[in-house]
Amino acid sequence: MIFQGNITKKVSFSPESFIVRVMGILGRTFFAVALIFFAGCQTSKDLPKCDFQFFIEQKSNADDFLWSSTATMPISHLTINICSQPILLANDMESVRIAQSNFGKFLVFQLTQRAAVEFYKLSVEGLGRKIVFVFNGKALGLSMPIRNVTLDGTLAIFPEIEDHELDQLVKDINDTITKLKKIKKN
Repeated sequence: MIFQGNITKKVSFSPESFIVRVMGILGRTFFAVALIFFAGCQTSKDLPKCDFQFFIEQKSNADDFLWSSTATMPISHLTINICSQPILLANDMESVRIAQSNFGKFLVFQLTQRAAVEFYKLSVEGLGRKIVFVFNGKALGLSMPIRNVTLDGTLAIFPEIEDHELDQLVKDINDTITKLKKIKKN
């Protein structure tokens, strides 16, 4: 069937909906002004110089691919469908360090207590899925598939970068974590 002509939508107006819209606009405006104000209180040396997030692999049988993105690893070119919302952010971390395994060097992220609890809940539902590490907007590494629930508040990521770049990456991540803690404290 072919529809011709205009499609119209009936819109009703009520004072309550107007008030809700105005309050939403005012709330967003206040948030934007506050963000600009507080950002202005920081010097550029106090602001983090990198950003990183963690995304979980999309379920293979998921119907809703509208909420997924694709991440491609830089060296192996492995492509993974990931959920579009991050599960962990930079401010969910306490620190990061380098460790060694039979598979090579990897990063061990220590989660905050709150993030560790959330990650524990997620690991129950996420068995068999990987976690993708995104650094400054680029997929940089991933975890082994989740095999059991995580109780210790750590997350192991195998980065796809050269070994000689790991020290600088860890330094940048730890500097970011420290600066975020400092901003949060103020």
